[in-house]
Amino acid sequence: MGAVNRITTRVHGERVCWTVKRAYWNHFNEDDIRREVDFTSQCELVEVPRPRSIRQMADGSFVLTVDDQPDGGSQYRVLAWVVGGTGDRDDDRTIAPITEWMARIHNLAVDPKGRAIDGWFMRVKYDWDELAKRMEDPAPDIADAMHARRADLRTLTELVNSTREPGAVWCHTDLGADNLIWSHDGARLIDWENAGPLVPHQELGSFVRSLGSRARGKRAYLAYRRAGGPAEITEPSHLASSVAVHLNYLGCQSELLLDATHPEQHDFAREQAGKAAHELPSLRELEHLIDDLSGGT
Repeated sequence: MGAVNRITTRVHGERVCWTVKRAYWNHFNEDDIRREVDFTSQCELVEVPRPRSIRQMADGSFVLTVDDQPDGGSQYRVLAWVVGGTGDRDDDRTIAPITEWMARIHNLAVDPKGRAIDGWFMRVKYDWDELAKRMEDPAPDIADAMHARRADLRTLTELVNSTREPGAVWCHTDLGADNLIWSHDGARLIDWENAGPLVPHQELGSFVRSLGSRARGKRAYLAYRRAGGPAEITEPSHLASSVAVHLNYLGCQSELLLDATHPEQHDFAREQAGKAAHELPSLRELEHLIDDLSGGT
């Protein structure tokens, strides 16, 4: 989606570092970023830490567009740099801060005010047979995996597309170990660009599944509930967003691999699509996970 750079300057003689984010496909929107900044300010009031967003001095905007490319230019935004190391999903220390932040955000229950949940989290539109066919030449191993999991792809797509839920609130939507930074003054939560409406148990389910282990997932679920989180996971449809993201990621990375106009992205796309295809869950595995979650106190 873009690149992150650290730029060092001096302010009143002191060395200061800044995060400069560049959007490859100009997906930054000034109104959306302003809404994100407002949301993160509310989260900070309930002790969910976030990096400070920097406005331009000239007009107070957060997004800078520079006409430096033939197709229209590049977009940038600047935030305070957070010094530290990223979390690790295999490190149990990541569970406590993320589940506590999630519970606080969900209890804020910020009203989406009519804004719909992004389709990335709740709808899948790929024709998997057709996509697998097109993948046979550039990535036969991925195509073989997709053909072998044909029934699961169809079942999971139906699970996602048949899920209809009210009750969305404003969420981070990308709560995971990679977005936790262990800084010298405690844990920090970064990467809020995708913040938006989501149903709380869908965000909880996505984090539980992201941990890669049913045992860690159960610890995270129980930690969230102990922290006062309002969501519960009791049926496969409560995991629909995590499945939608998995399927949509497989689809978009496959399409990127097939896109001749972006050869610089092909190695990354091949790695990511292959991983997504081989780690695809089955409906039975999701049901076993839910059984594990409901079996603890």
